[in-house]
Amino acid sequence: MKRTVEKQLSFSELVIFTDKSPHMLTIIPIYLFGKSYYNLAKLHGRSPWGYAILGAVIFLGAQLILGFLIGLLMLMLDIDLDLPDFVLSLIGIAFGVLAAYGIESLLKKNWERNPKKDFSESDLLDQ
Repeated sequence: MKRTVEKQLSFSELVIFTDKSPHMLTIIPIYLFGKSYYNLAKLHGRSPWGYAILGAVIFLGAQLILGFLIGLLMLMLDIDLDLPDFVLSLIGIAFGVLAAYGIESLLKKNWERNPKKDFSESDLLDQ
């Protein structure tokens, strides 16, 4: 039995869909940065899960800080920002991606310059 979709979305249903979709779009970068930080930490001998959580927190924290700054600027400059939530969410996602990628690059450079020294038990006993 073949199903066909005969109903097309009306404009109001499309607006309702786009109001809810930015929240779901945020999940993708959270996963990707968590995985990226995990792989980077594992490669350099650091705690992988700790840095995976750190990557997600950096992404979400950057979005929170941007939202706070936009709200503060709107109050201080008495601006009525009439942008849809979808656009503001995309701006927040872009800002979070830039912040998380920038900090990841800094960590990578730092860890490549200063590799973690692996002390074995025999090294400690010989001293």
